[in-house]
Amino acid sequence: MDSNSTSDPSPARLISAAAELAPLIRAEAAAGEEARSVPSVVIDAIRDAGLFRLAQPKRFGGLECDHPTILRCLMQWSPADASTAWVAGLAIMHQWMIALFPPQAQEDIWNENPNAITFGSYAPAGKCAAVKGGFRITGTWLYASGIDHGDWGLLGAAMPQEDGSVAAGFVIVPKSDFRVEKTWDPMGLAATGSNDVVCDDVFVPGHHAITFQQLASGAAPGTQINTNGIYRYPLLSFIAYCIASPAVGCLEGALAQFIEQTGDWVTRGAVVRGGAKVAEYQSVQIRVGAAAGALRAAKAMMYTQLDASHQTVMIEGGILSAAERLDNRITQAYIVRLALEGLDELWGAVGGAGILKTEYIQRAWRDAHAIAHHVSFNWDALTSMYGQHLLGLEPQGQY
Repeated sequence: MDSNSTSDPSPARLISAAAELAPLIRAEAAAGEEARSVPSVVIDAIRDAGLFRLAQPKRFGGLECDHPTILRCLMQWSPADASTAWVAGLAIMHQWMIALFPPQAQEDIWNENPNAITFGSYAPAGKCAAVKGGFRITGTWLYASGIDHGDWGLLGAAMPQEDGSVAAGFVIVPKSDFRVEKTWDPMGLAATGSNDVVCDDVFVPGHHAITFQQLASGAAPGTQINTNGIYRYPLLSFIAYCIASPAVGCLEGALAQFIEQTGDWVTRGAVVRGGAKVAEYQSVQIRVGAAAGALRAAKAMMYTQLDASHQTVMIEGGILSAAERLDNRITQAYIVRLALEGLDELWGAVGGAGILKTEYIQRAWRDAHAIAHHVSFNWDALTSMYGQHLLGLEPQGQY
């Protein structure tokens, strides 16, 4: 771990340490997209800076950072490359999730390798059978972002219970127990390397499993030993920000790039007079202003809601209510929507050069639109759920 981060783990120092990695992330972004995986040099740099430990328990060498600080660190990387921020955010988030597993699972993972990071797939795919001492799993899990870099795999499972019921949740398995199939070839977020994970009749000890209900309770098994308030957050009130915020970063990076390029940009005269400064066209000014407004709105909404949850959980020592969890969910969906609106404004003004693969803006546009297709941000589902809540009905969906 970077000694400066260790000796001064203040929010300001950690955010600064994250910002110092942005040039490397930006420089490696094209190579990551080509390889359809975040370059190892980037993963190693984040690990060496100690930033995968932001949400890891202190008893294993972690920092137990508050969630607003973690998101501000991720927002140093998102404008450079959304895929890197997406993968790094999940690695950090999964440290937090492991801290909620039974204590023995945490020791199995971090006593052997305190720097271990975890990736996986959340949908309860494959088959899960109850056996003595735990479960046996077989099947294929899709969209496992970052799995090439993972020491452990976090996999969704429908786990049979002793009373005959089935509980959805997660199991965690070492990389020696699964194989990765290289299937990832998307239009956006290419460098996330969201390949398939395959398990063939793998035994999972019972203490390597946790249910969604336990994760949402604020009193998961791991909170017996990890008492910091960050471990009382409901799952979706944290994790979905880690994969929504890269869309906001896409807009931030695209706006900065567009403004920089437009300063010296003149027309060639094919449609309008040649040699005219693009920045002087009112239509361009309108689009830049609209994109900047969308960015300001998205960041303000995100940080305001993060700080509100922080106040409830960390300052007041409470548990987020259903209403507060729903506020987080609509915020996560809406900041992605605002990012798309801003990027679409810029996209309408980039001209023919903007479609070249060497241009940052086209990648940012593709990455943000890929983020918007994630099930966690389905606009119709989340606005309907939020509307149900406001109308006094039982919200139907995940919050």
